[in-house]
Amino acid sequence: MTEIRFLNGLQTIGGNIVEFSQGTSRVIMDFGVAADLTDETPASAIANGKLPNVPELFGLAEDHFEHEAIFISHLHIDHMGALQYLTKDIPIYLSAPSFKLYQTLIQLGIEAPVPNLHPLAFEQPLTMGTFTVEGFASDHDEPGVMALLVGDGQHFYAHSGDVRLNGPHRERVDHWAQVFHDKGLSMLMLEGTTFSFDTPAPVEDQAHPSAPLTEATMQAKLAALLKTSSQLVVINPYIRNYERLAAIQQTAHEAGRVMVWEQPEAMVLTAMTGEQPDAVIGQTVTLTDLRANPSHYLWQNAFDHLDQLSGLPVSAYVHTNGEPLGDYDPRFNQLKQFLADHAIPLHFLSCSGHALREDLVTLAQMVAPKVIVPWHSFHPEREAAVLDEQTRAEILLPEKDLYYTLDEPDQD
Repeated sequence: MTEIRFLNGLQTIGGNIVEFSQGTSRVIMDFGVAADLTDETPASAIANGKLPNVPELFGLAEDHFEHEAIFISHLHIDHMGALQYLTKDIPIYLSAPSFKLYQTLIQLGIEAPVPNLHPLAFEQPLTMGTFTVEGFASDHDEPGVMALLVGDGQHFYAHSGDVRLNGPHRERVDHWAQVFHDKGLSMLMLEGTTFSFDTPAPVEDQAHPSAPLTEATMQAKLAALLKTSSQLVVINPYIRNYERLAAIQQTAHEAGRVMVWEQPEAMVLTAMTGEQPDAVIGQTVTLTDLRANPSHYLWQNAFDHLDQLSGLPVSAYVHTNGEPLGDYDPRFNQLKQFLADHAIPLHFLSCSGHALREDLVTLAQMVAPKVIVPWHSFHPEREAAVLDEQTRAEILLPEKDLYYTLDEPDQD
């Protein structure tokens, strides 16, 4: 009989980790962090709820599992950030695109090296002891994201990963939702990020919410801004969203501007999309060039190099889900204060990687599982209440570190 244990992150965005175990077999879905681990040891981080309660994976207890692995849905910190603290050499699987991105980020020094990483081909079941695990291409703002399906010979369980229905790859989500439906899914762990907020979609600045954008409408708004700005436009995207990096460079071209990257983003762009960067700051374009011909460029500038904006003729600073991501991060106020002090207008052009509330309901109805676990939300009870009204599923709001079982096997 499979035991299901929710190891972390039940009432927060991120850090969600679930374990499936049966005898000497175990698979773990995601291994992220949603809290600061500065000055923490693995033991203290476990005690404080910042790392999952699996001391055997951190060298603090004996591991009795003979067949085990960790499966990562995608490369956002809240889904994989705890991997660097592992001491046990356990196999770690992620999609082939995410595997390649991970290697690139390690090469750049953005991520710490992690041993025993393996690419998992989409829709190729992997056997791990008594379990099978299969990954499905999905849609989120990390393009390598997977939805994960776990089978134990009697039941099928699924982890939606972070997902949206209004992105450029809706057909991927429709596909895995149909597969999960046809499997007669026993349990679906469904993210609920958008139920965390009072706004329809997550926004960076809660004091100034804006209407949700899609990837396409965001690029259209960026194009309009570039064409009406008479000076330098600065943009701050997230390095792991390489499809958006490529789209931003294309939008710059359509507006008659040269795209200037920082070196890490330029490397990710090329490694993950094959696109060559127009220019790299400090290598092929200098600050003097930007100052001399500001209307000619769109410049990607990282928060750590914000001081480089001083003295430049900047028409707009475009925040597009880059770091610092939101007003929960102390650096976000530092960003806003710097821009205000230098009279640089701040524009938000954001496209969430998370489904709207009504889309989460639609997805739950498409899959039609027996049990739904709402999580990846500050308020999973809100999602639970809506799903209870609009689906036929049993809704489970689990407690951390308790073991759950599905007593009856599925019937054909």
